[in-house]
Amino acid sequence: MVIGLTGGMGSGKSTVLAMFQKGGFQCLDCDAIVHDLLESDARIIEAIEDKFGPGIAIPDKGIDRAALGEIVFSDSARLKTLEDLLHPSVRDAWETAVSNQPDAKWVIEIPLLFEKNLQNRVDFTVCVFSDLSTLVERLERKGIGRAQALARIHRQMPLKEKAELADFVLLNEGSLEFLEDQVKTLLTRL
Repeated sequence: MVIGLTGGMGSGKSTVLAMFQKGGFQCLDCDAIVHDLLESDARIIEAIEDKFGPGIAIPDKGIDRAALGEIVFSDSARLKTLEDLLHPSVRDAWETAVSNQPDAKWVIEIPLLFEKNLQNRVDFTVCVFSDLSTLVERLERKGIGRAQALARIHRQMPLKEKAELADFVLLNEGSLEFLEDQVKTLLTRL
């Protein structure tokens, strides 16, 4: 079984992923895969430098993610360029992990699950939902300014649309215990 977990920035996907892991699932975070590629994949780093300029890399540390984020989240064409460079490698990484352990139960956190039409590559989809003000507040606590948070959120498919497309929706508007209870209920249905 492979579950595709999605939601908006700041919705609590990573928190839910940890809850699934606690419930016995193998878990992968596509954002973590991206971070690894940007830090250590020479082919990806070189391709990004070619498209965004050599100043986008930090010697021996890979791509400067903050600088890259400022560029791509203010320009949809450049964001698409970056996605086109990264997403095939990210998809290959999680599909390889799943194929190497075919009997395991998997949850793959895929922020752009529906945007990249990956829902047919998983058995079920789960969306973590929070309202816009909650998303912005959480991102601000992570050090992302309000304007940048809103710009990033608005570059993604509206969370309401993701919730409508998902097989299951988890509401992350209450306490951690409320969210955990929803995950436990969902696990009894899978």
